[in-house]
Amino acid sequence: MMPAQRRNISIPEAKPAFETAVALYWDKLFGIAVAKTNRQDAFDLLQDVLLAAWEKWAELPHDDSLEFYLLHALKLRIFNYYRTTGRYHAHLQKLEALLDRTVEDAAVLEEKELRGVREALLKEAVDQLSPALARIFSLRVREQYSYQQIGITLDIDPGSARVLYSRALKQVKKYIESNPSYSVRLVSAFMLFTIS
Repeated sequence: MMPAQRRNISIPEAKPAFETAVALYWDKLFGIAVAKTNRQDAFDLLQDVLLAAWEKWAELPHDDSLEFYLLHALKLRIFNYYRTTGRYHAHLQKLEALLDRTVEDAAVLEEKELRGVREALLKEAVDQLSPALARIFSLRVREQYSYQQIGITLDIDPGSARVLYSRALKQVKKYIESNPSYSVRLVSAFMLFTIS
């Protein structure tokens, strides 16, 4: 039995309302899916969302909260898209490369989608460092201090600042690799939660 029939709504009666909703939300949903994947996969993901919505049409809200429902459904499908083994590991590698680039190129930190990843790192992963290493890591990543500036600030040799920073970065990477749930959250932040 089709969902439209559960509310005693015939399929011909439900179809115009569904088509109106698709026309209303298609561009926004498709734009989000393309931004997070690619055009072909975005089309497939959105088709999947809309097919599921049609199957549950009689149970769904037919007011402004329908948009929230569709956005949430799309977000879950995009998340699952990245959880497939190949894509997930590819994005973990991308994240590792990002960590390396972040400390050497201040311009990287200006990219909008990277700010959330950077803040997530500083909030949780750096907490596991010793206070001294956390301070050096924060100065290098957050403040974009040179090793010379770190040396002056902490009254240590710039070469020592470089070595200590390298040690801190290794510990942060090790923490990420040994905490898969944290890695998932970072990848999610990197790929998904820029959706507004």
